[in-house]
Amino acid sequence: MNLKEINMNDTLIFVIIISGISILLGTIFLLIGIAMLSNRKKKEINCTSSTYGKVTDIVKHERYDSDGNHRSSWHPVFEYNIGDFKFIKEYPYGSSQSKYAIGQDVEIYYNPENYNEYYIAGDTFPKTLSIIFTIVGICIIIIDIVIAVTMLQINWNNSLEIITNVYTYNKKRVPSVALQ
Repeated sequence: MNLKEINMNDTLIFVIIISGISILLGTIFLLIGIAMLSNRKKKEINCTSSTYGKVTDIVKHERYDSDGNHRSSWHPVFEYNIGDFKFIKEYPYGSSQSKYAIGQDVEIYYNPENYNEYYIAGDTFPKTLSIIFTIVGICIIIIDIVIAVTMLQINWNNSLEIITNVYTYNKKRVPSVALQ
């Protein structure tokens, strides 16, 4: 085994490991996006009743990323009534700048069999976020497959070159023996 063969084997192992990790990452993004889309679609199917509510508060959530950068997101709190029941819900989706104002009226669709299942009419953020996750996942997978196939094709072409060189080298070294 010569140095070129060792480098090709290392390249092949590297391509397989990186491809596996990238495909796993792309699949995670894709599955999160699909789950979010499915959840939103389920809410649109189940939440057939509507009521109007008001934004009663905007809650600021603060966090720090791994680099120590400060991030804030603003989550509206909705208050609404369904029959004799009063609900106060903090919306799970926040944004860097509040899209809602205290006192703003909002239409809320809810599930008549499970009042805790709801969504805000006209809020496209959850659907947009799920589409972004899905597209990013698909792109990562496609790019990874193209890179992996290209790398494997290059590796295959190099392997054929080595086999040809070894065969040519051995043919020159081993004399033909006539069978009797």
